[in-house]
Amino acid sequence: MELSFRAVLMGAALSLYLGFSFPLSAQPEQSCEEGACTLSYPAEFFTRYAPVTALDMVNNLPGFALDDGDNDTRGFGGAAGNIVINGARVSAKSETPSDILGRIPATDIERIDVIRGQVAGFDLRGQNVIANIIRSGDSASGAWSAGARTYQPDDNVYPFGELSYSTGLGESQVTVGLKGREFQSLVARRERVLGPDTLPIEQRFELSDEDGKDYSATVNASTRRGETQFSVNLAKSYFISEGGESSRRYPTDERAPFLLFQGDSDRFIRDEFGFDIERALAADWRGKVIALFRDEDITRSGSLVRGPLDESGITEVTTRAKSLGEELIGRVELDYVGFEGHAIEINFEASNNSLESDFGFSALQDGQLTPQPVPGANTTVEEERFDLLLSDSFQWGALSIDASLSAETSTITQVGGFTEDRSFFFWKPSLNLSYSPDDDSQWRVRALREVGQLDFEDFVSGADLGDAELALGNPNLSPETTMTMDLTYEIRGDDFGIGTVTLFHDWIDDVNDLLPLSGRLEVPGNIGSATRAGISGELTLPLDAIGLKNGRIDAAAEWQTSRVDDPLTGAIRALSDERQWTGRISIRQDLVAQRLAWGVLMFSRDSFPLYGLDEVDIQGQRADMDVFVETRAIAGLRIRLSVEDVFRDGEDRDRRVFAGDRSTSPLAFREVREQSQARIISLQVSGDF
Repeated sequence: MELSFRAVLMGAALSLYLGFSFPLSAQPEQSCEEGACTLSYPAEFFTRYAPVTALDMVNNLPGFALDDGDNDTRGFGGAAGNIVINGARVSAKSETPSDILGRIPATDIERIDVIRGQVAGFDLRGQNVIANIIRSGDSASGAWSAGARTYQPDDNVYPFGELSYSTGLGESQVTVGLKGREFQSLVARRERVLGPDTLPIEQRFELSDEDGKDYSATVNASTRRGETQFSVNLAKSYFISEGGESSRRYPTDERAPFLLFQGDSDRFIRDEFGFDIERALAADWRGKVIALFRDEDITRSGSLVRGPLDESGITEVTTRAKSLGEELIGRVELDYVGFEGHAIEINFEASNNSLESDFGFSALQDGQLTPQPVPGANTTVEEERFDLLLSDSFQWGALSIDASLSAETSTITQVGGFTEDRSFFFWKPSLNLSYSPDDDSQWRVRALREVGQLDFEDFVSGADLGDAELALGNPNLSPETTMTMDLTYEIRGDDFGIGTVTLFHDWIDDVNDLLPLSGRLEVPGNIGSATRAGISGELTLPLDAIGLKNGRIDAAAEWQTSRVDDPLTGAIRALSDERQWTGRISIRQDLVAQRLAWGVLMFSRDSFPLYGLDEVDIQGQRADMDVFVETRAIAGLRIRLSVEDVFRDGEDRDRRVFAGDRSTSPLAFREVREQSQARIISLQVSGDF
């Protein structure tokens, strides 16, 4: 795996050497003013990529990485990605920018502006590179796609499809979208269980096979009445998945082979309604009001069945978890430009979040399934949060400055199982600096304090049947806070060659991890302070210089190191659930005359550690490749054949379980897993109308 990562870096360096001096046609227009550099890509720039939707266009923006934000974050202000449409952020949260862009027909796009540096006025705090999607909106248009995929080595076929339609009349515009798919999750594993003396205890051959369906419907509408802009967004989605994991186990002692089946069923129903109103309030003031409501109904059930091979077994454990989450957000944004050279923003947000959770756990006792007591199994968690932000963006000579100060206060109340009432207050300063010595380069510095949003699922209890563990909740969990500083340098080549390098350092307080309880139980908790530092880079280059006309390479890599004191051993270790490095390279060539395109994506990533009370679990390392070929030669349709995970390389696992507290207890056993992903072969036909 280390060789793969080095290959990513070497490939990026070679491309940098070969590519920057060789221009391509259709050069975008660039302008730099007031601390921001804007690259405007007209719709014609993307013709070679035969886009069907705006998402196809954004995915081919040179040097731009689409950020879908975090829709699990409490509130609206902190969930932003890096996309705005016609200069405004869509008042939706459950939908990602990718979802929204995937419904906008490419024929409705006039141009895309990539803005680097000063991004004041777009309500995307913490971002210094954004894409502004400019829609024409003056005609009706639509986009559709349909296809099927298979998950090798299985031979079943699963359909998928999407339909969107946009129409505009004067100052009004409506976009409707429907999306659906059937899918399979198929993973094969070979696992060896070793004793403390490294001798084999058990061989396991496992197959995880789940089938599911995922449907969604959305409506986005906007209209202008005089100086007032109105927008409404509706979304509903339904997801269900059923199946499980069959584990054929062969002990090395006198015990007979047996089958362990872990059943799993998940159902999610999500609804969202949002609207916003924006208008000029006075000569120098502009205001926007946003309201949003969403709910999420989740039902999960599981079972553990044990028996002889190829025979019906006995159900030993069943679980059922039912939760209902709701979020209500109100937000006011005020922009003031009355001070010459300054853009002042005042934002106020209030939100109420709640989660009702009901968890049941039954185990086999005296020949029958008997409910077991679980602390925090039935509980309700509610949070009221208020956030006030003041920011000012201005120029100081050649330096662009965006400074803000935010204050957040929240109260979390929990009843049932656990009873707790706690309040928090945080200052959240932010400073963004950008400097452009010329039109082809830019320096950016960012310093900010971020407050991690607590996951209400950490407050309630559940179970991990795969590792035979209860997952208890902790009502005393505090949010993680991070002070981030980073330095970015960006350089642009003759055409669309763009490279960026970023150095970053984080200081983290109240790190969220696992804390030990009595016996062999553990809960989510705060384990102290930590640091994280690293370097990341991105590169987009044309490949005409090496004979790939209309070819391009996109590369990205990141390396980081982290340090935290282990709460059990006191030793310094890396943060849980974080990889040390990742890397990817994609190559694409568009053969315009033949109306043909092909591409390949190669990726590799390091493993990540998980630290529990009685175990250390290392997992997640893999390297693989995706390939595709597509044509637009038949009736103007785009026909795409793709293969994902060509080599079926899965995430390996090395789990060491100790006889008790891992700081003092000897090793009990070790699980070493080799995993194979499904190879996914898809055929998709797309078009517009």
